[in-house]
Amino acid sequence: MKKIFILTAMMLAFSVISSAEEKEDSAEAFDRGIEKSTTCFIPKGAVGGGITFSYNDYNIGNATNDVGYTMLFSLIDGVKGNMTSFGVSPQVSYFVADNLSVGLMFDYERSRIDNAVGQLSLGDGMSLGVNDYNYFKHTYSGAVTCRYYMPLAKSKRFGMFAEVRAAGGYGQSESYRVENDEKFGTYQDIYKFSLGLVPGLSVFVTDEVALEVAIGILGLNWQKVEQTTNQVDKSVMTSSGANCNINLLSLEMGMSFYIPTGQHKNRKSR
Repeated sequence: MKKIFILTAMMLAFSVISSAEEKEDSAEAFDRGIEKSTTCFIPKGAVGGGITFSYNDYNIGNATNDVGYTMLFSLIDGVKGNMTSFGVSPQVSYFVADNLSVGLMFDYERSRIDNAVGQLSLGDGMSLGVNDYNYFKHTYSGAVTCRYYMPLAKSKRFGMFAEVRAAGGYGQSESYRVENDEKFGTYQDIYKFSLGLVPGLSVFVTDEVALEVAIGILGLNWQKVEQTTNQVDKSVMTSSGANCNINLLSLEMGMSFYIPTGQHKNRKSR
């Protein structure tokens, strides 16, 4: 009797397992709706071009009685100065396939601080002062890009893109102060290379003109700085690293033009 009960229980368990396996085999795969879009956002053969501008002007020390200014610079007294920065970045691209382009980018950046003064107070009898401090820096860089566009909800007007960018550049900077009609300062030669991932959004306002916003989130960076101080002391610094974060200072906003060619030349599709 006991053997019959064990045999019956084994057969029942086997039938349950077999039934579960059959249901699992027949069940449809769970689909999150994430798939490669077949919508042609920008056709193969199109030529793209665009330009990005940036300009900033800062005046420091004109509101020393402001509460926020006083709290922020509680250790710094009498800060005054003017800082300006300017940047321009033209680019061209060619679409080797639908939604996929390769391109070239050039970037120029320039920043300057004129006649800055300030006093750093670290405690009683301990302070550092800076008078007539000046700083200038400009950099040139070029990049090879590869960008893939993904339409939003199969739209031909709104889309996202992911761009891989390999860039190299050269820059110069100098910082100096003037004391008793003598100039003391440091001059730098800057060499840099970076490999980054830049996602963004693209919105077509006409059939050929798009507004774009992009921001770098992932990158590998290498930089070498050759420095000379007061035309006597020399030093070299090399740095490298990786980052994976959202840097709002790398936000890029610009306008791009995409000109269809071939069979898409006269087609209006937006």
